[in-house]
Amino acid sequence: MTDVAICVATRKRPQGLTRTLRSLAALDTARDVAVVVADNDGEGREGIAAAEMLRAEGYRWPLHLLTVAEPGIPQARNALVAAALALPGVRFVAMLDDDEAAEPGWVEAMLACQAATGADVVGGAVLRELEGEVAPWAKAHPLLQPKSRGTSGPVPLVDSTANVLIAADALRSIGERPFNEQMALTGGSDKQLFTRMQRAGARFAWAEDARVTELIPASRITSKWLLMRGYRIGMTDMLIDIFHSSRFKAAAAEAPRIAGGVVIGGIGAALTLDRGKRIVRLGQVYRAAGKIAALTGHRYEEYSKVHGA
Repeated sequence: MTDVAICVATRKRPQGLTRTLRSLAALDTARDVAVVVADNDGEGREGIAAAEMLRAEGYRWPLHLLTVAEPGIPQARNALVAAALALPGVRFVAMLDDDEAAEPGWVEAMLACQAATGADVVGGAVLRELEGEVAPWAKAHPLLQPKSRGTSGPVPLVDSTANVLIAADALRSIGERPFNEQMALTGGSDKQLFTRMQRAGARFAWAEDARVTELIPASRITSKWLLMRGYRIGMTDMLIDIFHSSRFKAAAAEAPRIAGGVVIGGIGAALTLDRGKRIVRLGQVYRAAGKIAALTGHRYEEYSKVHGA
């Protein structure tokens, strides 16, 4: 029997994966845990090598290792889900990223919140650790702040697999390959899945004390990356809207927000000399542009490049 299958997708980040797996080995729990790793690099397989080294050292949990040769985050996630649900008696599937480390009480906090709320999906807080010397303007940027809600309990939606616990039965009810593989390198397949589950009646909750810490490399603490992340979020949010309605309906519903983002963000950026505020306001323009890009069929594949090691 497996209480929780913890799933980690990885690609060309052996150091990050090692940090993640060591944090899972230090969990303060007596639950029956299994760890499943999917390496989305069919050639180098650095993640598999890193995990095998830990296994050779006598890793605490059963370690199931997969290679997913086709590039794509949802491709790796679907392989993880299939492997996790095949484990005997598995009750929950948890996910975190290969640039994150879980606190010792993480899994117990997740399970306690699920038991208290009966939620099908529980999300948790993501703290940030910024690499190197960080300029003051960047430290204050919203995309580099902790992902936190301040309190635990039911919420309308959880939008990310960066720190999540999902009931195995809820995943099974969605069918095979729940993550949309057309969003291979764009990002957003996790939010799309949870939006589907929400529309099907799934319940969501937030566990503020189920914390992981994301290491953000210096290559992501730049104005260019922050602006393009806003562009990508706008694009994938619009793709999700299109998926659940139609291109015309999504465009009509978002038109005021797109216009507002361009006008307010553009004017706001032009009226400030503060670099941090200017980047945040330009981010509104970039997010609006990303929505327009999705409506016109453009796809920005943010995850074609790996950041960190």
